[in-house]
Amino acid sequence: MDQQRQKCREHALRFGHTILPVYEFEDRAVSGTKLEREGLNAMLEAAKQGKFNVLYLYSLSRLARESVITLPILKKLVYVYGVRCICVTEGIDTDTTGWEVIAAIFALIHEQFIKDLSAAVIRGQEGALLSGYSVGDWCFGYGSEPVPGSGQKRAGRNSKPRKIYVINQEHAEWVSQIFTWYVDAGISIGQIVKRLNHLKAPKDHRSSSKEWHHDLVVNLLSNPKYVGDWPWGEMQNVRDPETGIVCQKPRSEEESEQWKREFPHLRIIDDSTFRGAQEKLDANAQKWEKHRRANGKFTGSSTETNGRRKVKLLHGLLKCAQCGRPFHSDGKRVRCRGGKRGTCKSITSVPLKLLELMILERIGTVILEDDQWFECVFNDLLKLHREYENRVPATIREKERELYQVTQKIERLVDQVEQGDPPEDLQRRLKSRKEEQKEIQYELKQLRLERNHDLGTPSEAWLRERLKQLFDVLKESSPAANKALSALVGGEIIMEENEIPLRKRNYFRGKFWLNVRGISSFLAGSSAAVEGAGQSEEVVIDFIQLDKADQQREIAKRMYDAEEPEFKIADALGVSRSRVTKLLDEVFELRGEKKTDGRSRRSQLAVKHKEPPPYQAIADEVMKLFREKKEYGEIAAALNIDRNTVTSSVKFWHEQRGLPVPDGRTRRKSL
Repeated sequence: MDQQRQKCREHALRFGHTILPVYEFEDRAVSGTKLEREGLNAMLEAAKQGKFNVLYLYSLSRLARESVITLPILKKLVYVYGVRCICVTEGIDTDTTGWEVIAAIFALIHEQFIKDLSAAVIRGQEGALLSGYSVGDWCFGYGSEPVPGSGQKRAGRNSKPRKIYVINQEHAEWVSQIFTWYVDAGISIGQIVKRLNHLKAPKDHRSSSKEWHHDLVVNLLSNPKYVGDWPWGEMQNVRDPETGIVCQKPRSEEESEQWKREFPHLRIIDDSTFRGAQEKLDANAQKWEKHRRANGKFTGSSTETNGRRKVKLLHGLLKCAQCGRPFHSDGKRVRCRGGKRGTCKSITSVPLKLLELMILERIGTVILEDDQWFECVFNDLLKLHREYENRVPATIREKERELYQVTQKIERLVDQVEQGDPPEDLQRRLKSRKEEQKEIQYELKQLRLERNHDLGTPSEAWLRERLKQLFDVLKESSPAANKALSALVGGEIIMEENEIPLRKRNYFRGKFWLNVRGISSFLAGSSAAVEGAGQSEEVVIDFIQLDKADQQREIAKRMYDAEEPEFKIADALGVSRSRVTKLLDEVFELRGEKKTDGRSRRSQLAVKHKEPPPYQAIADEVMKLFREKKEYGEIAAALNIDRNTVTSSVKFWHEQRGLPVPDGRTRRKSL
């Protein structure tokens, strides 16, 4: 690369040109068959802006190695951007006649070079493959090691030794474990993914991410290399010549069959286990076959029925506090994407409608009812308006002055042509000035449109109406609502998982900041910022949905405080009395309070029993005999009850009427 750069500099000096370092462009380790390259794009942009008028290329192949890419770019540089192109090695100069023919020939030569190189690589790999050497196609569970002395037989000054496939014992144990989980233990692929991520299992050397996922496990379970069958060349790379994008297409079975190898010594899984895995995979594939398209991808449910088309209010805003990943939505519930794969401890999901409802309720309370918040937003809007008044008119005047100066320069160039003394680079300079004039005219148009849409100094009545409209937009759950909410909360809502006492399922606590500048800029349709205008209000929402037990506890405690007996609470809830006792114990435990002793509380209640006890049921009969001056023993014998029951009946009867309970000994003496 440095040598090529030096050759271009030397060639430029011969023409009296100097290449500035800032205008040296390169693409290191990027194929010339690709259309989109960072260095190439930067060079074309600089040429478009007229920053240089001569381009030196070490070789035409540095521009591209596909003729359908090379020639259009070269012609655009010459005829559209007015750039003279000089290729050092091929001797091409676009200022000379017939350069297009020479360039076309060399472009085809460079294109053919890539094809010949590709064919040579395939031949070399085929030779190594048929000799039993490694061609780098080993997968997870395997590796390669050099064969001593094999490098001496290869051409080249620093030739490397050939390599052979070997089993990586550590990775092979993980392969065996995955097959055991799937075939013998019957564990689902989703659970296997979670286990692998939780245990931090290693991955294939080609893997681009640290996490295991569903397709990775399926591909491993279906790979025949683990039983000693090593196919090669089943897929081939096909490049789109216009873009350079490479995709893979299958070869015919007859062609790829010649490269199939058998390595019994590299077997990790026995035939029975591998066959069992394929049967389970095939059964699962058949189960979902009717739900797949022709390309194998799932058709999915209708966007009209799964809720994904309408649910866009919280799109991209929910972030996990544990791992920082965004939340995943299935249209009904949301959860941490990492928790789904087992790489995050946050595994709880929450209904999407509950999130939207509670967030909108809290935001509505603030922006529609909080007077202090309203005042902050209004003051910030006034700041934005003052900044706008200071910025836009002054900018318009500046742009008008720039437009006048550019127009004058264009007129002077035209005058020189009419006088018969045009400059050598007239075409490039005139084109550059025209583009500059067009760009300034566009900026002026946008500024004038912004000024035409100015509604004047905002008023409190205008702001209240706009806030109401904003809240109506948020309730629509549309892309516009998502944009408005993003501006309102600063682009993110942090979701933190927390435990709920006496519950198995955890809940999420959402935290976000209602940003004054965000809402005022959104309402004003501006992205400008004013120093010091960053006031925000933190909002914390616990996204908890009451379950049946929570509702039962709430009702039980309310009736308990109203001095209702537990049997009435049980009837109201439709549960047993023991369940009521447990619910009340849980309520007092959650509140950190001490529950009153059941017997002591019952003694103070007006209604103590579901059915009156015997001494209450016969109280009137006992008192009839009591008034006939019968002794307690005689009353007991007459009614065939215990004497203590008689005593309780007499006491109950008098207490119900607010009368003093007669003393038994005193009464006995009077009889």
